[in-house]
Amino acid sequence: MKAKIDIKRRLFVTNTAKATAAMAFMPSIATFGSTVLSNEALKLAEQYRDELLDLLQSMIRVQSIGGESAANAQKIVKNYLKKLPYRIDESADRPSLYKEHPEFMTPNPAGDGPFINVVGWPEKQKGKQFAMFAHIDTHTIEAGWRTDPLEPKIVDNKLYGLGTSDDKAGVAAILIAAKILAASGKLLPVVMSLHGKGGGGRGSLPVFERIRKTDHKIGAVLYVHPAETGRGLADIKNAVQGIADLQLHMTGWRGEALEIGSLDSAEWDKGGSAVDRCLELLDLLKKTVFKNVLVNIGIIKGGDRIGSVADEVTVTFRLKFSDHHTWKALVTKANKVIEEFVTKSSTPTHAYRAELKSVGYMTNPGAADWEAPESRVLRSSIADVTGKAPTAYPNHYAGDIRYPIRLLKVPAYGIGSIGGNFYLPNEWVDINDLVKLVAVLVQPMNGWHKL
Repeated sequence: MKAKIDIKRRLFVTNTAKATAAMAFMPSIATFGSTVLSNEALKLAEQYRDELLDLLQSMIRVQSIGGESAANAQKIVKNYLKKLPYRIDESADRPSLYKEHPEFMTPNPAGDGPFINVVGWPEKQKGKQFAMFAHIDTHTIEAGWRTDPLEPKIVDNKLYGLGTSDDKAGVAAILIAAKILAASGKLLPVVMSLHGKGGGGRGSLPVFERIRKTDHKIGAVLYVHPAETGRGLADIKNAVQGIADLQLHMTGWRGEALEIGSLDSAEWDKGGSAVDRCLELLDLLKKTVFKNVLVNIGIIKGGDRIGSVADEVTVTFRLKFSDHHTWKALVTKANKVIEEFVTKSSTPTHAYRAELKSVGYMTNPGAADWEAPESRVLRSSIADVTGKAPTAYPNHYAGDIRYPIRLLKVPAYGIGSIGGNFYLPNEWVDINDLVKLVAVLVQPMNGWHKL
């Protein structure tokens, strides 16, 4: 029975010819993802288990914490790619060059590098391309490690070490998958080892922005990074939410003290409460600019005494949004409402003042259609290898799939192996599941090229 595709829901199919070709291909997905083929992919991945483990361990031993250049770790990537039919592009990127870009988010921790990014382009391959990327930089070394974070250790089929699951396992997996595909004479993916920690401004943004300006012919992208749920291949990230962390600071005034040395003697109705006006302003913003946006007020700091009007307040809040919104547009519109509100609320003798600034995540949303042919090929591949159909995980934010989605206008999906202790000590990755990930990466390339 032919699978049905609702063309209206197809985010990336823009003409009838392409839609017809995609629908014609759908019945063949089951054949491509048959038990025989998935066993073959797993068998190939198993043959490279030791090489996969050695490659990942060598990467873990080379420190590349977020905010560092990662030049030494990237040498391992380049040396591996040199043995494969790839042309290597290496760049030294500075986030400050992209601070006016609509997709820019200030990196955390701060620093302008330069940061080394590596992209491997298939040497002789022409026509439609597909890409896989992962990030080489890791979390910081937190207190509480039971082992040396830079000396990988295997315990009960878990490999412990800094960056095991987030995300050097992803880098190792795409390199091994590329080697398998090259050895079998299959079409090769574009492979990228980038900086992704702290919002992607050190790697994903500059690299995908450069690719956007070329005739790249990339049709879909895999971000080989596990969903932060820790469920590995059971989850596919196909969407990320937009987030804006903002702080509104507002000042008002107190009335004149009626008694010497007593601030509390001022009449309350003679003052301009910054707390009252700020809460009123936030309520107005919720009804106008933020009407279709989730708003969470996390911190309110205002006033300094119980008996006086609060003449100063700072409110820190987070916006969560999707669809057509961008953080920059929301902030621009909010500032206009704030300016009008402050002007209207002030008096001829006293003025309220307000300032809105970013204090954390400033990231735009992105989504790939769950029912697109690219998604179905990927889901079929995962089901064939793991024996279980994956589910969508759309609740992440600041995920790097947004860059190919927003800049290249192509579907992008995030997948990875089972791992644990993201952003914590004693980070680990499941070795058996990592081998399955390699098998999964080998399969979609041919299926995507047939779309």
